[in-house]
Amino acid sequence: MFYRVVLQGRAAGDQDMDTVKREFARVTGMPGDVTERLFARTPHPLKERVSQADADRIAATLRAIGAAVTVERDLLASLEAADGRVHEIVAPDHRGPPTVVPGSEPAAVAAPPTATQRLRRRLRTYLPLLIGAPVATALLLALAPYVDNAVRALRPAEAARLEPVKPPPTQAPAPAAPRSASLLHGPWRCTDQRTGLATYWTFGAEGTLTYHGETFKERPARTDDPSVPTGWQFADDRLLFAYAQKSQASFAVSDLSLARLRYGDGRDVDIQCRRP
Repeated sequence: MFYRVVLQGRAAGDQDMDTVKREFARVTGMPGDVTERLFARTPHPLKERVSQADADRIAATLRAIGAAVTVERDLLASLEAADGRVHEIVAPDHRGPPTVVPGSEPAAVAAPPTATQRLRRRLRTYLPLLIGAPVATALLLALAPYVDNAVRALRPAEAARLEPVKPPPTQAPAPAAPRSASLLHGPWRCTDQRTGLATYWTFGAEGTLTYHGETFKERPARTDDPSVPTGWQFADDRLLFAYAQKSQASFAVSDLSLARLRYGDGRDVDIQCRRP
């Protein structure tokens, strides 16, 4: 039984045709023009009257380089008469054409599309837009009144507009009454805020100032110390102390009422007084 190797004239799978032709010429030793003619004729027997093992070996080699080949029975070489050892001479046409493997024949070249076909392809691309836009516009116009009514029904009722309430006109605060010197009349217990020492004083209505020391009842008024003021005046929120042997001392009054008095110079003197 003999076999033949048939070249299908194409590359196997997605192999590059030029690469397959170049490897085919290298493996078989055929010139480039012969290789081109072999691949241009599909299909074409490469080797005939070989055993199955040789045919499979050749086919495996060609398949390894990417060529599409098949192994078929060689009918003419295998035909023998059964009677009397007589061999029948069979015409070459009885050999049979090589089997055509699906996909080995080149695809028919498609004719270029006509102008009408090109126009139809373009219209087919934009057909959904050409039809959908007018339909969508018509639907929007038809449904617009219903949508407006539905939106109005979902809105909460507008609350009655309330007029803003105007606040009553504010009256300007009355100007503070000027501090009177009469608020100082009488006894005071004055504490030095820096040392914590408390002393007692009496501001006379006629402008005299009496120093009683650290107690108000047990000790009489002191008049022998020249550093102790003996008189006072109050004007323009300032408290003036008069001395027997030195000039007056002036202090700023920051708080003055019938029960409170605070004065100082912002540096060394800070006196806060309460009624005893």
